[in-house]
Parts: sequence; C-alpha cells; structure tokens
Amino acid sequence: MKTSFFYFRSFLPFAGMLLIMGYSSGLAQEITEQDKKNQEEVLKQDPKNYGALFVVGAYYYNLAVDPHVQASNMKLNEYLEKGETLEKKKEDYLKKALPYFENAYTVAEDKDRVKDILKGIYQQLGIIPSARITDTDLNTKLNEKLSSIQFKEIIAQE
Repeated sequence: MKTSFFYFRSFLPFAGMLLIMGYSSGLAQEITEQDKKNQEEVLKQDPKNYGALFVVGAYYYNLAVDPHVQASNMKLNEYLEKGETLEKKKEDYLKKALPYFENAYTVAEDKDRVKDILKGIYQQLGIIPSARITDTDLNTKLNEKLSSIQFKEIIAQE
C-alpha cells in the first residue's frame, strides 16, 4: 500500500496544522509500506531515531487522510449510512501514528514541527478541544498535554 505526502499535506488544513517536512515544493513524496517496514527496522536498532519515528508516524497519518476526506465530502444521508465507519478508520490510523509522533517530539531538536502535527492529531481524536475554545486556552491545553509526553517503547503495528 502506498501513501503520499500529497495527502499528508492536504489533510493539514482540516487539522489546522502548518505545512511540515519542507514539502512545500509540491512534489508528492510517497511512503510505501516497505518504507515503513524499513524504518521500523531502524527503530529496532535505534528507537530514538527521529527520522524513522517521523516516517512511520507519517505513513499512518497519511492513511487517515482518505477516510477523512471521503467522510467530509459526503452528503448527510450518505454520512449517516457510511460516515461512522470512515471516521473509525481515520481514528484508528491516527491512533497508530500518535505514539510515533509523540516519541519524535521527545527527541526532536525542532519541537515546533512535531507540535503542530500532534495538535492536529489530538484535536481529531478529541484529546484536546477543537471548537469553542480560545487560542490561549487551546495552547494551554496543548502545552499541558505535550509536557506530559514521555518516550515509550512502541510495539510494531500491522
């Protein structure tokens, strides 16, 4: 299965995040399942490898984009019939991405890059609010959540 950074980037406005990884050139960079497996092997040798953590997290994040876009584009009747399944699929992929990005946050030199991604994931999963909250309150809740992140061992996921 292939997933594209194009999708990774196109999902960002939905999550209120910034462009990341410097892929503003418009070139679609793909992360294949094999790329993910290769980076998981790197993580077995060096569990704190920022690049590998980021790539595996991005792989799962990218997979969440398609069900999100499909659900977002449905008419109400169709959403009531099929939307819950798509939302669950999106959440499952984001939950798989989350520990990789949290670990990447713990080892990142530039924490702001990962912070924006985590903010979007936390909002999509309902960990921090995404509506009816001031920017100040949102940043306070985000910073509280980020300050509690500790590096954790990740068991390979399928």
